[in-house]
Amino acid sequence: MKKTKIIAILTAVLCSATPVMSVSAATLSDVTPNNSTEVKAKIIDPGHVSYVITIPETADFGILTQPEDDSNPHYAFNNFQVEATELNIQSNQGVTISMKTADDSPFHITQKDVAENPFTLSYDIYDSLVDESNIADKTALNDPGNTPGMYGYHLCTFAYGTAGSTQDVTLALDQNALYNKELSEIAGDYSGYIDFHSALIQIG
Repeated sequence: MKKTKIIAILTAVLCSATPVMSVSAATLSDVTPNNSTEVKAKIIDPGHVSYVITIPETADFGILTQPEDDSNPHYAFNNFQVEATELNIQSNQGVTISMKTADDSPFHITQKDVAENPFTLSYDIYDSLVDESNIADKTALNDPGNTPGMYGYHLCTFAYGTAGSTQDVTLALDQNALYNKELSEIAGDYSGYIDFHSALIQIG
């Protein structure tokens, strides 16, 4: 599966001037009335600060099924991972990942190629592996009790030294939204987008 990479590059230069005592002291005397002291300082370049976060190019619920009743949820799931592919950052830094839609609307997919009143299906996002066996015990990132930030709902933060680590994500769509609908009117392809945002932050 192809991946899309989020890349951010920052450059930082740290300067310091620290007094240094000579290992061996110089002297002045009647024999050597003149001498010199070397004055020193150091400039430390922490190097190139950058990171690469890999996200999936697509997330596909597959073919949805109209349930025979809506007495219980009938979920379709999609699981994927967000990976800290490269983390060339400082020990007190981290990369935070957030998720939202372009217009801050609920996460959804919309019927394509329909000019007027296309049918829309909403879904929830979880920051773990979720299925029918445990979804009742999980809380979605976009739960009404969670308030999104400027860049959406916080998914995770990759800290220094965690390059190669991954964050599980599950999308859950309740197919009860299809119950008692005329399939000929809502049939077709559906599509929508999740906007990911990454930011380099200070930790501690």
